[in-house]
Amino acid sequence: MSTPRPSESVMTLPRADGTPGHLPPSRRALTVAGVVALAGSLALDALLVVAGTGLFPSIRHFSHFAWWDYGSLTALGVILATLAWPYTVRVASSPRAFFLRLAVVATLVLFLPDLWLLLVSHAPGRAVAVLVAMHLGVAVVTYNCLVRLAPAADGTEGEATAAETVPAEPTGEEPAPARSPARLATSLLVLVGIEFVLGVSALFAVPAGRPSGWLPRRGTDLYLAHAVVGLPLALGALALVPLAAGATRSLRVTAWIGLAGVAAAGAGGMLTASHPLRILGMALMFLGPLVAGFAYLIPVLDRLPREEPPYPG
Repeated sequence: MSTPRPSESVMTLPRADGTPGHLPPSRRALTVAGVVALAGSLALDALLVVAGTGLFPSIRHFSHFAWWDYGSLTALGVILATLAWPYTVRVASSPRAFFLRLAVVATLVLFLPDLWLLLVSHAPGRAVAVLVAMHLGVAVVTYNCLVRLAPAADGTEGEATAAETVPAEPTGEEPAPARSPARLATSLLVLVGIEFVLGVSALFAVPAGRPSGWLPRRGTDLYLAHAVVGLPLALGALALVPLAAGATRSLRVTAWIGLAGVAAAGAGGMLTASHPLRILGMALMFLGPLVAGFAYLIPVLDRLPREEPPYPG
């Protein structure tokens, strides 16, 4: 038995062996995944900054919490990751595993400036902790958006073409492309329910007549929990639209109506920060989840067994 050379061992560990067994994602899927990753990462950054400065008012004026500061760096990182994903698919036989390792290495490298801020610039430890959380959050959001919304296809181009020409045998089951968005819609239905309960609870815990501001002084924990649940709900609603594009008409309608409801609820949440617009925002936050919940309930109802009409006797 021959011993592998060190160079072969290094290449095998991250699975960048130059013998890919997958096809890169389409440009459309990659663009959608990149846009969703960027939007989700920026939203998570903003949420972490608001939460961090709300919990620790002493770091409110930290220079790196400016929107243009972390926003530009986040956009650069997401764009580089989006460009790297199809290249990873081309050079690695296990692209997701290799891409995960790249994400871990990139995140560790980004911790070096944070360490420099803490040890050399003597930045507040709480502010640096928020930056660390932002780097971790962006890495998790970007990785999952790219590998799930723009997945690598199995097989080579020739095998894929041949598979497309052979008609699939009927199995009596729902096709896999339809099952995936249906399951996501069911998960979003659960999140909408949780978000609705948290929103109604926040109405009683957070004073409606409070002054304008992103974070209330009372009911902060419940208010933040409501916002945190809204983030994966928004990302899932965006992800369902491209996933349902090739599915049934019912799922496509579900995706778009659900996204409209989630967007209305999110817009209402932003309006509640302003005292003059708070009533309108609360109305949108109430109606939006109802619309989204009704939309995401449609696939669940479609999958229920239907009772056969009795035979005439």
